[in-house]
Amino acid sequence: MSQTATLAEAACGPTSAPASRQFVSGGLWHDMSWAPGRHKPVRIMYRLEGPAGAPVVLTMGGISASRHVDRWWKEHYGAEGALNPERCRILSIDWLGHRWPDGSPVTTAQQAEALIAVMDSLGIRRLATCIGASYGAMVGLALAARYPERLESLLAISGAHSSHPMATARRMIQREIIQMGVDAGDERRALKLARSLALTTYRPGSLFAERFDHPRPQRVLERLDRYFEHQGRRLIGQFDAERYLCLSESLDLHQVDPGAIRCPVTLVAVHSDELVPVSQLEELDRALCDSSLRVIQSDFGHDAFLKETPFFDTLIRQLVAKGASQ
Repeated sequence: MSQTATLAEAACGPTSAPASRQFVSGGLWHDMSWAPGRHKPVRIMYRLEGPAGAPVVLTMGGISASRHVDRWWKEHYGAEGALNPERCRILSIDWLGHRWPDGSPVTTAQQAEALIAVMDSLGIRRLATCIGASYGAMVGLALAARYPERLESLLAISGAHSSHPMATARRMIQREIIQMGVDAGDERRALKLARSLALTTYRPGSLFAERFDHPRPQRVLERLDRYFEHQGRRLIGQFDAERYLCLSESLDLHQVDPGAIRCPVTLVAVHSDELVPVSQLEELDRALCDSSLRVIQSDFGHDAFLKETPFFDTLIRQLVAKGASQ
């Protein structure tokens, strides 16, 4: 079979007739240890869609992503997409987004534990492939390090073994803005401002110039104001201050030992990504025992995984087909 045919038909597995498609979306209570000798029940919301017995592909995005992959990554989801729920089972969760009784945030390792609890409850012994982007890549690395026997391979997009100091610095400022707003009784405005600042780090300056530049400076201000207002309203519909603060700090406290990861890892870096620079993923690539690094040219910075659809369509098809055949 030609490579073209293989990629066209390999979305989540071979072209043999799939079993009847199943859909499960629900919640699971799990007693999670958050400190030595301390436990707290947490509710984990998950979604699993696909034919019973088909290979399982875990798919995770950034901190604003949810278990509804068909919404935040709709370009890749569906019968024509690389994530085809007619031929494989697509597993996803909502991030835990709370603080523990001592004020500490949920960690990427605890997100990984939540995933294992869901897999156990669903009778999923091993993932064919784990796909993570941004925060999801960090959780994927934590999963691979802590539970190496539970996944065949990992695709980590724009996420590394730790947070880059500059990314941490920017998020610290965002959290200060939110906390000041909460203290002043204006949480919504604080969330909007923090989100606006975050957006300036997701995409490079060249893209802002292309989209918002105008000979009249007043028009630049007006365009930016409309953009930030729209994005702020979207965020407020998804987050409250506590959830944003928790997941932001979880990003900054993330740390994984690359030496503990044994499965094959495909890393994707974006040349214009200011949050997870290429140099950091080159460092991770050297530290992993079985990895490959792909560096892509994109004007979309950290958001490239949401915008560079042709590249990621091909890559995901290749990795998912390989995982399904093992």
